[in-house]
Amino acid sequence: MYANGGGDKSSLLLCPDCQNKLELAKQRANFKAWRCNNRHCPNRKRELAKLNSSQYQEYLKRPSQFKLRYIYREYAFKIRQIAPQSSAQSRVDLSRIQASPQVLGLILSYCVNYGISAAKTAALMYDIHGIKISKQTILNYAQAVAANIRPFLDNYPYQLSSQLVGDETYLRVKGKWHYLFYFYDVNKKIILADYVTPKRTTESACIAIYQVLKKYQVIPENLRFTVDDNPIYRVARLYYAHQEGINFDLNIVKGLTNETDVAKEYRPAKQTIERLNRSLKANYRPMGGFKSASGSITYVTLYSLCHNFLRPHQSLGYHPPVEVPELTGLTRMPDKWLRLIKLAQEQLPTA
Repeated sequence: MYANGGGDKSSLLLCPDCQNKLELAKQRANFKAWRCNNRHCPNRKRELAKLNSSQYQEYLKRPSQFKLRYIYREYAFKIRQIAPQSSAQSRVDLSRIQASPQVLGLILSYCVNYGISAAKTAALMYDIHGIKISKQTILNYAQAVAANIRPFLDNYPYQLSSQLVGDETYLRVKGKWHYLFYFYDVNKKIILADYVTPKRTTESACIAIYQVLKKYQVIPENLRFTVDDNPIYRVARLYYAHQEGINFDLNIVKGLTNETDVAKEYRPAKQTIERLNRSLKANYRPMGGFKSASGSITYVTLYSLCHNFLRPHQSLGYHPPVEVPELTGLTRMPDKWLRLIKLAQEQLPTA
């Protein structure tokens, strides 16, 4: 890619096919695109030969609509520097809360499993169980659990397939739209990434994919992501190929009709994650959105944990996607939450 010699690094970018000097074609906040403008480049000739007669006639009329020339993207970020180490943080020490474990289990079951707001959960705890607890205390407890349990969610030794699906959905945070990037194992029904961000950018897509890749001990050679036609996923794929040496394929499912064979084959996969988006929204809708970014991250973290380890799925024979042996024999949801918290705390590194 780079010729030997000194001087400005950008002046040394060469086309690997014809050794012609690349020229800056596009500059964005997160990358620069360098292009080979040699009309006789072997890469351009190969791509031109792939066009059928109708495509060639269209190319003669609108050449800018076809990408035939070699393009190299130079990225302005490193994924390990921008990816958050932990998306859930808390100022509350879970070991020092005043509520009993049974109360904590009930709170999580009401708020997460049944999508009841913190205010209504506080009312339920008093009206049904005779326990007086404030809405803010409930939010604090949820945040503390999310911070403790996030490493367990991220580092669990999942048994994964190579068929994944990704999508973005909207969350209301402080009256503004934020984006939730979900990635999901189509076959195992396991949530692998749940990145909440105020921006829908290439960096956001790269961070969400990074959350997925970290969960593989060995990345499959046939790894595939089914996504929509948002260009950020294509750029993210190029980023991982060029910068990280990690290759995966994209199945593009565009629009509502199956205009391609790929869309026809993989639309059912895309529909599974759309159902996941709807389930999440139905669960948090009674809350009327989130008052803070940390609140949205807390809820999404707890929802992912519930989805992966606690909630039975009809397509899996009414079993959760991940069956944890330590939960075997427990029938009450509060007890399951408490056992998961215990397992997560046992995995935390000691000082």
